[in-house]
Amino acid sequence: MERQVSNRYHLLEPLGEGGMGVVWRAYDQLLDRTVAIKEVRYSGVGDARLAELTRRTIREARAAGRLDHPSVIVIHDVVEEDGRPWIVMQLVPSRSLAEVIRESGPLRVGQVAVIGGRVLGALRAAHATGVLHRDVKPENVLLADDGRVVLTDFGIASLEAEAGLTATGNVVGTPAYMPPERLNGDPAGPESDLWSLGATLYAAVEGEPPFKRDSWAATVAAVLRDEPEPPMRAGALEPVIMGLLRRNPAARMPAEEAARLLYDAAGAPDRPATATGPAAPGRAGGTAEAPGLADGARTATGDRFPTGERRPTVTGRRERARTWWIAVPAAVIGLAVLGTAGVLLSDGWTATPTTGPATGPPGGEPPATPTPTPTTGPSTGPSTGPDPTRAPVPEGWRTYTSAAGRFSIALPRQWRAEKHATRDSVSFSRPGAAGTMMVEWTVPDIPWDDPREHWIGLEKEILAKKLFKGYERIRITPTRFLGLEAADWEFTRERDGLTIHVLNRGFHTRDGRPYALYWETTQSRWQRDRHYFAAFAKTFRPE
Repeated sequence: MERQVSNRYHLLEPLGEGGMGVVWRAYDQLLDRTVAIKEVRYSGVGDARLAELTRRTIREARAAGRLDHPSVIVIHDVVEEDGRPWIVMQLVPSRSLAEVIRESGPLRVGQVAVIGGRVLGALRAAHATGVLHRDVKPENVLLADDGRVVLTDFGIASLEAEAGLTATGNVVGTPAYMPPERLNGDPAGPESDLWSLGATLYAAVEGEPPFKRDSWAATVAAVLRDEPEPPMRAGALEPVIMGLLRRNPAARMPAEEAARLLYDAAGAPDRPATATGPAAPGRAGGTAEAPGLADGARTATGDRFPTGERRPTVTGRRERARTWWIAVPAAVIGLAVLGTAGVLLSDGWTATPTTGPATGPPGGEPPATPTPTPTTGPSTGPSTGPDPTRAPVPEGWRTYTSAAGRFSIALPRQWRAEKHATRDSVSFSRPGAAGTMMVEWTVPDIPWDDPREHWIGLEKEILAKKLFKGYERIRITPTRFLGLEAADWEFTRERDGLTIHVLNRGFHTRDGRPYALYWETTQSRWQRDRHYFAAFAKTFRPE
């Protein structure tokens, strides 16, 4: 007899089974799509406790479902049937990090640094909303076929942990990746997830976790009593791994510092011979630069590096990056190319969507500069030259300052600023109008030094993966902006039946911060509206 859940999800086959339930491949008959469903099972508890755990599982899974981060598994639905929770999730074609380690051995330092950065970004996004994971381990880190790194079991693992001891006295979870405070019965906190991340990174570079022993009890005792052996293969990752594995949660390395060290390790040379893993773990091939380190990898001031500190040297890193398996994912087509560094394509941009050509200038504001005469050739963009003197704010405009991005820019009246919830970007638009401006300051996994070559590399990625329908390059040209080396990438593409015209300017500040100034509008309005980009660029100033 065919089995259905909630009279909607047709169970096709089990994908895996663990101590807390079964994950099924299923078909969503309402939305005509394949999904993954976790059937959560609690055993060894009474009816009252089972009902409480079921309620809390549903509540926590719904909270996790509100997380918006590219490295967090998407939860579509949460239902209760047969007295237990069923969590409906995005089906991600992938292998787990645990599978890759088992089949191919330890990974290279650069690969692990990128994976760790993505997982850390997911954890920081969750912690910012009060959601803990409580079961970070290689089995729950998915290396997707499209190049993404996805952390799964949010909202499920947390309740599994709350179940604590079973009736037989066993701890629910994998003790080799559980922090000492949890094994001692103390409450979990964000630092607990960081400890588990450290153990996961250790396993990825060494091939096994730091406290693996011959038995369950011996492993628990080792976590509670022993100091971890320093990893032999970790290279540049050793400081972050050992910092995350500090026994005292209060002394554990903060997430901000771990993010910076992971960034540095992503660009560090891999150690030779025995210190490296397989050339291409996972099924996803790819030769492109890895997407950017997950957002949130910055100091309390909003910058990725302390004030005045130069970015790491980047000579020679680009070619090393091309050997990594993690490629720009096909799923990140999003609305537009979004920025300067690594994560330039976004699947989570929340700016007001383009609804079609506007009937007049966005917002009805007077032009900041005279509208140029239409031409048939490529636009030249504003000529700001080397003079960094602040341009006056156009009449009727106002100054917007971003503390997170450490910049200011002038906006037309009625335009709205929207900070992305998880990415280092702010978009500016007027609802109902075609034009959108965006400033992004995302720091990449692999830094770049030549803006023009960086755009060319990303264009090759887009063409190879056919990410943009109807893409046509107009120009990729070097320029000077605020006295700095920069490059303008101008192109058209098709979206929702419209031709979209884009100008994207990438550059670094003198202290190494990357920025992109991105402007798009419909092709029909390009000549009438391009003065907006000129005014935006002239009034933009990094702080």
